[in-house]
Amino acid sequence: MKNQEKRNSEMQSESDQSLLKIFNEILHYDFCPQINQWVYWLKNPFWCLAISILTAFICGLLVNSGILFIASALALIILVGVVWPWISVQGLYAELSFNKVRTKCGESVGARLIVKNNWPWPAWGVYLRHPFSEHSDHLCEVAIDCIPGWKTSEYIWDFVPRKRGIYSTSTAFLETAFPFGMYKKKISLSVDSVLIVWPEISKLAFLPELREVSSCEDRFTSHRAGDYGDVIGTRTFRLGDSLRRVHWSQSARQGQMIVTERQAAAVCALRVIPDLNSTHFQNGNRDSLEAVIRITASVCYSLLNQHASVECVIGNKLFRCEGNQRDLHQLLDELACIPTEGLPPSERKHAVSPLPEFVITNSSGYLQRVNNGSTRLRSRMIVVQDSPSQKFSNHPDCQCEPWLRLDSPEESRQKSFADSWKKACYAS
Repeated sequence: MKNQEKRNSEMQSESDQSLLKIFNEILHYDFCPQINQWVYWLKNPFWCLAISILTAFICGLLVNSGILFIASALALIILVGVVWPWISVQGLYAELSFNKVRTKCGESVGARLIVKNNWPWPAWGVYLRHPFSEHSDHLCEVAIDCIPGWKTSEYIWDFVPRKRGIYSTSTAFLETAFPFGMYKKKISLSVDSVLIVWPEISKLAFLPELREVSSCEDRFTSHRAGDYGDVIGTRTFRLGDSLRRVHWSQSARQGQMIVTERQAAAVCALRVIPDLNSTHFQNGNRDSLEAVIRITASVCYSLLNQHASVECVIGNKLFRCEGNQRDLHQLLDELACIPTEGLPPSERKHAVSPLPEFVITNSSGYLQRVNNGSTRLRSRMIVVQDSPSQKFSNHPDCQCEPWLRLDSPEESRQKSFADSWKKACYAS
């Protein structure tokens, strides 16, 4: 009997919750979205009070003059709600800075906000807003309940960028609507600070086997010492060193044998070509563009850490990276600056390289290359499928398969991408 009552009570509770859920959905459902632009101004209490003042004023003139006192009180509330935020921000001086110039997407960076209040009274309800996130509106990053008067306050927190790009504090501002929230007044920050956010980078621990590179096409890296490249430094003589490498002038100055060090041959040399054509990333394919950029950054970063020589073509720019951190930073900075819609179509002006190519594209770009017959024997294709609903098949005249294929853009930031890269390197 008790179990039956318990079941009945549970069923009644679930029924009540379902009714509340349906009622909540009805209350939050937008029945007339086409007229929102005409009625959303009513959300601001300023206009509600303004209508109330007008109504009270008309009633005071036509019905009872005592109602004019109500209109005066409402007008005083509006006056305070508009003038006080304007006065509060006039005495504020703000500066926002980051403790790094560059960071990767998803990694935290220290942010510091310095606010100086020149007024003797405090400023309440101040917000720091910015458009750094994926949303178009300005998000609240820091909420400050009170900034003391005649004092400089400092606020430090960890800021985590969610998307790549150039984060400039010139677009951020301080805002307050205290005390009634009717009128928002904002001021821009005094000093501009820039944070460069690189794409997400996956560490790839294996190198592809590139048998196409002949000895006459060897690339050298200054990251390691060898015997064949340019001179990168000097060191003391070691047993077995050739006398041809002795630096006689330095040996005379140091009083001991000094030899020159040269660059070592890179483990492999290749060219990475990301497909950034904006026409390939239309109709909701922006996620695949971000995946192409992430894969490009991961491949270049990981191969350079394994002493490979990498060339990367971005639009009409050619970046040569040979173990120099400055070259890598320039490449990643360029990837961070790519627009969210991609690059406009343009003719390639750089010279054709004898190096094997890694072309990174999406399914739309891959199909276009296959249909145009532009796939080269020396090219390896890394293809990102636009979405699970958009399956692609090969051209009937082409029985080729991409060197590496990802089933979704999200796979480019998962461990499965590193595993697929490892298998492809072994298979090649």
